Amino acid sequence: MIELQNADNFIKNFETIYRKRIVRIPYTTKEGLRKTLLMCKCGKRWLALPYLSVAILENKITDRKTAPFKLFESEDGNIISTSKEEWEIRDTTGHSQYIYSDKILPTLNLDFKENIWDLFPSDVKRKIRKAIKNGVEVEYGNSKKFLNAFYRAYTLRMKEIGIMPYGKNILFRKMKTGKYFVFIARKDKKVIGGGTLNLLSEDIFTNEFFSTLSEFNNLYTSYALHYAMICFAKEKGAKTYSFGRSTRNTSVHAYKKHWKAEEHNLYWSYSKKR
Repeated sequence: MIELQNADNFIKNFETIYRKRIVRIPYTTKEGLRKTLLMCKCGKRWLALPYLSVAILENKITDRKTAPFKLFESEDGNIISTSKEEWEIRDTTGHSQYIYSDKILPTLNLDFKENIWDLFPSDVKRKIRKAIKNGVEVEYGNSKKFLNAFYRAYTLRMKEIGIMPYGKNILFRKMKTGKYFVFIARKDKKVIGGGTLNLLSEDIFTNEFFSTLSEFNNLYTSYALHYAMICFAKEKGAKTYSFGRSTRNTSVHAYKKHWKAEEHNLYWSYSKKR
């Protein structure tokens, strides 16, 4: 779980973006530490922030009388609730006997090297150089202009692979928080790809959306984009760069393996059998 000292700003931004109310749920670890798990109710189930890959804990006691239930971590790591309410918790550790575990989260430790270039394997360095030589240029911003440029490339790519694109209004609300940055890749002034970075906590940047137009993939667009985004995260003082979750053993997962990032297994734990 990701831990925050104070989640007030995080909660405010989340509720503004997704229009869902977050409830602070009292959470006691197996060591007896009392903390708070951020959750919201979606349908009949309480979810530990469903739009993120890893649950978020707040490092303070929140034994509020208004909390609908409390959670306790048992010695074996499973979570016990004081009510019969259904819940789902996403984490790098399983928390119940009912688990879905088909997702991977690759991350780079940016605090490990002073020179970011030293993080990359030789094949990735070669492809970044080729992208630059091919004239791929990357720029970033958090204005509506950048969002519109990214969204055109993003929707074209989603159409190519037959997936419904994410709503533009939500992306715009994310950008207005000041913690969301849009990157676009151009070739001869034409937008050929883009990605987004979200400042998840003080030192974690996560790549949420990423798209490159297939007809330009021979230019190594994706390598130029990720390189620019990783450099940006490092310059902003981040210790961790997340490539975003992927389904295990897919082409996207295989691509992210090229970066030699540390892979974390993700577990969707449920209170009841689905």
